[in-house]
Amino acid sequence: MKRARLRQYICLILLLNFIVGIHEGRVALWKQGQSDPWKVFPYPVSVLPRETQKQLQEGIRVDTMEDLNQLLENFLS
Repeated sequence: MKRARLRQYICLILLLNFIVGIHEGRVALWKQGQSDPWKVFPYPVSVLPRETQKQLQEGIRVDTMEDLNQLLENFLS
């Protein structure tokens, strides 16, 4: 996914309190309190470092657009 497209997705997110985690082996984004992911990214978690995989299994809460942008760019670039 190109960075411009990633930024486009991020710009569409207006609500805060998202959870970044794993859905079917891929990096995914949930709106807090929802059972189904809001967005599943086409990137396998298996290519990420084990510590990152562990964090994603537990779920990473993001409270600001800046935090979400930084986190996704780190994982998906």
